[in-house]
Amino acid sequence: MKTVVVVGGGGAGAPTVRQLSAVLDPLRHKIILITSRPHFTHLIGCIRAAVTREGGFDELIIMPYDQLLGNSNGQILIAEVKAIAEHGSRGGTVTLANNEVIHWDVLVLAPGSRWEGPIAVPTTYRETKIWFAHWQAKFRRAKEILLVGGGAVACEFAGEIKDLDPDKKVTIVHCHERLLNKTYPNKFRDDVQQRVIALGVTLILGDVVPEAALTSRKVVTRNGITLTPDLIVPCRGPHPNTGLLVSAFGHRVLTPSGHVRIFRTFQLPEHPHIFACGDIADLKEQRQIEKYQSHAAVVAKNVLSLLKCQPAQENYKGRPEIFLLSLGKVDKLHIILDSILTDAWGIFRRMEVLRFSDLDGA
Repeated sequence: MKTVVVVGGGGAGAPTVRQLSAVLDPLRHKIILITSRPHFTHLIGCIRAAVTREGGFDELIIMPYDQLLGNSNGQILIAEVKAIAEHGSRGGTVTLANNEVIHWDVLVLAPGSRWEGPIAVPTTYRETKIWFAHWQAKFRRAKEILLVGGGAVACEFAGEIKDLDPDKKVTIVHCHERLLNKTYPNKFRDDVQQRVIALGVTLILGDVVPEAALTSRKVVTRNGITLTPDLIVPCRGPHPNTGLLVSAFGHRVLTPSGHVRIFRTFQLPEHPHIFACGDIADLKEQRQIEKYQSHAAVVAKNVLSLLKCQPAQENYKGRPEIFLLSLGKVDKLHIILDSILTDAWGIFRRMEVLRFSDLDGA
């Protein structure tokens, strides 16, 4: 029996496991998902969950894995992976934190990203509940809040904070001259910027908060602006969680941006039985959960080919850039580049109806 191991049960790992479990023969193939969390955490909803208890988002974003495996084919291990190893054409092993060693014939790595601030959610259900309660109290008490970074995370935090209390003073410091990044047209970025300003948010653009100032009561930006916030929230974006790969194969597997070098099949060069998808994959696209269903489809087809001793030939063709931004509970914006429509808003924003069964038709 051949074993497929998937590391990471987030936005890319979960749909990959679901697709594989639906097509692989349980009499011939074993599927193991290894994830540090006993549940799926919906990161998009973490922003509102961290700011307010209203709507119960701190419950809605925690989703059990009980509906993940199609045809009940597969095994879910709640564990930390401390090492991976490859043994040539014979596959390799994954070593868990408890020193248990698991053999694999095909390895799929989807460990996601490392976040900071309120989105750096802990692993267990109890810790997660305490985490959100802690941040909700912080936001409730703070009168002056500094958001460091001006991407989607900062914009959404600004909207949620102003929903919580319009009188709170919110400042965004962003290194670029416009909010968001250059993927999106300036006209759209300007529209977002005006809406954020209309909420009463102060923007300091083309400036940076020094790293040392993130823990200081008095912040002096690189351009010399002095701020005295009650609460500083880092919103500088995630970093790909590639430590396992670097430990196993060295930094040569990474691009200068810190992402994993892959072919369009999601295979690693020189490591045809190892796949990397989701946030860690080096692709010229914005890293968004909406795209990872397509990552999963390509990976699943290619894994199936390898298990049949056939070459992996399914190539990822990319997805349109779809940007969905919520500025509080009322104001929502979206832009779809390449003019391709999708129902992603309904799937990934309506938290109350999202279940793993929805992944089948996403």
